[in-house]
Amino acid sequence: MPAPVRTMRRVVKWVAVLLLVSLPIAFSQWYSSYSSPPQSLTIASGPEGGQYHTVAMELGRELTHRYGVVVEHLATDGSGENSLKVSRGEADFALYQSGTVALEQELHGLVLSDLNSIGGLYWEVVHLLKHPDHAETPLAEIPNARIAVGPLHSGSELIAGYLLEQFELYEKVEKIDLPLSEIAAAFRNDEIDAAIIAIGTQATVLRELLQPNETGEPVCVLESIPFAEAIADQSAFLESYAVPAGMYSPAGSGVPQQEIRTLATRAQIISSQEAPARLTEMITTIINDPEFQRNARLTEMFRGGTAFAQDNLDFPLHPGAQHFYDPHLKPLLNPDFVEATEGIRSFVVSLAIALFFVVKWILDYRSRSQEHKLDRYIKRLLEIEQEQKYLDQTDKSDDRGRLQDLLDNVTDLRQQALREFTAHEINSDQAVSCFVAMCHALSEKINAKISRQRIDTRLKEMRALIEGQNEGRS
Repeated sequence: MPAPVRTMRRVVKWVAVLLLVSLPIAFSQWYSSYSSPPQSLTIASGPEGGQYHTVAMELGRELTHRYGVVVEHLATDGSGENSLKVSRGEADFALYQSGTVALEQELHGLVLSDLNSIGGLYWEVVHLLKHPDHAETPLAEIPNARIAVGPLHSGSELIAGYLLEQFELYEKVEKIDLPLSEIAAAFRNDEIDAAIIAIGTQATVLRELLQPNETGEPVCVLESIPFAEAIADQSAFLESYAVPAGMYSPAGSGVPQQEIRTLATRAQIISSQEAPARLTEMITTIINDPEFQRNARLTEMFRGGTAFAQDNLDFPLHPGAQHFYDPHLKPLLNPDFVEATEGIRSFVVSLAIALFFVVKWILDYRSRSQEHKLDRYIKRLLEIEQEQKYLDQTDKSDDRGRLQDLLDNVTDLRQQALREFTAHEINSDQAVSCFVAMCHALSEKINAKISRQRIDTRLKEMRALIEGQNEGRS
């Protein structure tokens, strides 16, 4: 075997050994890095005083305490803006109100996509608030009604727009985009006649809004939504809901003084489809922890468990959340690791294919090298065969000496060729076997000519001897 080929084989063997030793270590490090949580993330919550803000802050504390993740809270005007932030990649996770994306498209023409749900949290209840002067007046009969609907792209603004469309009042009233924290002052200053807000019943801003002023008079009154059950039956995201009497102030006469029939939609956590599965699974684990639910005042989820978390979601569950709700679907490898190493896996496969063709080329080169050596011997063998063809052609010629030389040449040629091949190569390579067979055949042919000439010579000698004896007798 040529020295370059032996050197190449040794190099390939050492490279293979190094890969076998280093790949498990590299794989372990890669997998650990992709299985560990990211160092930071952004949560789009909502305005201070709302339940979105309360839940987001509590979730951030848990992520930092349990996993060391630094959480940045992105203050927004509410659900609509939150979904926009996540869709545009400006936030990793967000608090969201069911039906928001559909209403954004219907009312504002915005199409949002690539969103996933992580789970439901609590009910966002629609509150119809009126100025005390209009407590007995139906909403449709308030002249030139000024209605606060929350900030633009908030869940309240979208729900209020939807309900006003149902009441055929959308173009007949003045809609005022007003932050929740400013609604109480607007009522006191007679700047609005009513307000429609969708907010969790545990929100501090709602309790402050329904507290009496300094003189003991209500700032606003909470009323039932007309035809709430009928609207819920026709809606894909709203459900009928009852606010019990005394919900917001059990002391004294209670607020409200009687049960309020209204509507509600589910608050959820959403993420983009590209959110890491490991991180999403961690968040799902936290929000389904009863202790977290008590601290964040998620009463509905605390009572309903995972069934409430998975019911009536606007978007498909993120794979990370599916791993929590259905552990049987959890893959052996972290999907973030699988996705992130897709390029590396493609490179490894390409490298393996390249190595295959390199090894194949080396083997072919060896084969070609062997064939080149055999070609040299075969060429010489054919020259000998051609030379012996013109020997032993006539009875008068004596070519035994030349034929014997050619026979010795064939023997030497066979020995030289076989010395360049190993026993394994001689047994496995058909070309070597064929060459040896050709040598044997040519040797037999030359031997036959030598034997014939020897016989002819002896016959001639015997003939001459007989003829000489006959002449002597005569």
